[in-house]
Amino acid sequence: MYEDVFLPPAKDLAEIFGVSIETARRWRRRSICPPQAVMMVLSRDLGIFAVEWAGWTIRDGSLYSPEGWSVTRNDALAVPLLRQQVNHYQAENRMLREKPPDIDEQPTPAEWDLDTLMAG
Repeated sequence: MYEDVFLPPAKDLAEIFGVSIETARRWRRRSICPPQAVMMVLSRDLGIFAVEWAGWTIRDGSLYSPEGWSVTRNDALAVPLLRQQVNHYQAENRMLREKPPDIDEQPTPAEWDLDTLMAG
């Protein structure tokens, strides 16, 4: 039925699907596996869990978008902190645009005290 299907080592199958090593060996020996398990192992496409994740895959410990962008676990955990930073910077930017800081006027060259500058 699934003769041309590549199946990972039995120990990996047993771990992934929570079955005994004997069941996993039987699957490999007969080159059969439950259809859902085959889809999960072969496609690596998270779209089998939710349509919104179609095209997203997990490889080498990273999550990959359909466009090829990768995100590690730590990147994903940092997203709430990054959002807080962006919100803070945006609020600060709005505040500065609404009320520019008071800046003392700088003297023009005509107002410079050349004697003080030359003595210094």
